[in-house]
Amino acid sequence: MKKIIVLVLFILRFSGETIAHQTNANASNNLGGEEGTARYYAANLKGKLTSFGEKYDDSQLTASHSKYPLNTLLKVTNLENNLSVQVRINDYCKCEEEGKIINLSKEAASRLGMMASGKAKVHLEIISPQTSEKVIDKALNNLLSKGREINSKEEGKETKDLISAKSNAPSEPFLVNHSFDITGIEKLPKGFGVQVTALSSLNMVQDLYDELIKMGVKKEDIFVQVGEKNTGKIYRLIFGEFFTKEAANEKLNWLAQHGYKGVIRSHYNY
Repeated sequence: MKKIIVLVLFILRFSGETIAHQTNANASNNLGGEEGTARYYAANLKGKLTSFGEKYDDSQLTASHSKYPLNTLLKVTNLENNLSVQVRINDYCKCEEEGKIINLSKEAASRLGMMASGKAKVHLEIISPQTSEKVIDKALNNLLSKGREINSKEEGKETKDLISAKSNAPSEPFLVNHSFDITGIEKLPKGFGVQVTALSSLNMVQDLYDELIKMGVKKEDIFVQVGEKNTGKIYRLIFGEFFTKEAANEKLNWLAQHGYKGVIRSHYNY
């Protein structure tokens, strides 16, 4: 596997300009860009090796695409709120098969204000189609000098990391019609709260929880209210305990300033 990665990097080193030219031509045919659905990487992919030979870091502004050359710079605009961010392509994906055009890092998704829904309709615009030879050379040198083992041992380590991540995730079961903190400890909030999102994935709820913490919400004021739909459990991320809807409504405006649409919901114990 290591030989394959090295070969790919050498091919990119000597043919990047040709690929970039072809991709730039395709983009021109799309009237300067393309539109479609963007999603962001799952939390358990952190640290996984990308096609570029570097490990995925969810704090960096990176993305994966099915056709753009590695190291292409794209401007991604969220068409739902007009927020934009610049990302670097460092991985490939079979996006079209999954009904999307791009996978974004967690940081890029955060800046686009799409964490609550997990997806957004976006416009992609090429900023720099040229594959940087210096960056590819650096990745190649790092791969060779450090003697990184890209084999079953590395894959086995990633599996162990995934199991470890799951073991550190909120413990199941989160009982339906109960409320919990993010670690799975049951809580009894009263009154009304502001719901930021309702998702079927606890991992994505964790991502939104992290966003609220960064926005200044105290962890003791954040709750996971568990409901149920035909497809299974639904996890509602709610913050605050307000005695009236009017008081909770003030926080809706605050949330909107951060790029999120919230709704007022009663706590179970009200």
